[in-house]
Amino acid sequence: MTGTATLLHDIQALAAALEETREQMEAGLAADLTGLDTRVATLCAEAQSARGDAELASALERLLPTLDAVAAALTRQRETLAAATEGRHDPHSARQRASAAYGRGAPADLPSDPPATPSRQS
Repeated sequence: MTGTATLLHDIQALAAALEETREQMEAGLAADLTGLDTRVATLCAEAQSARGDAELASALERLLPTLDAVAAALTRQRETLAAATEGRHDPHSARQRASAAYGRGAPADLPSDPPATPSRQS
């Protein structure tokens, strides 16, 4: 059995990782959520073994809004991808592409700038 202090630390670490993941997703980056379900289930099982610990229960409850925010970001990403696949204009995806371009360098799949048109001289 894991100690309460360790569990509290693990819950706080998970909350911080989820918040960082949400921020990345909001910036248009893909998130790797591999193992998230296992990590949450493990924390819940370990906290359940410490029945009656109000501090642990409260810490787990504080995770819920963060999990909801990540779920909402996933939904927005899915909707954005669906819009792009269908060829619909989606200002949210344009914002994400711009954010990604300025934050990480321009992706290779963005079209190049059109050639400059010469000005007419009189």
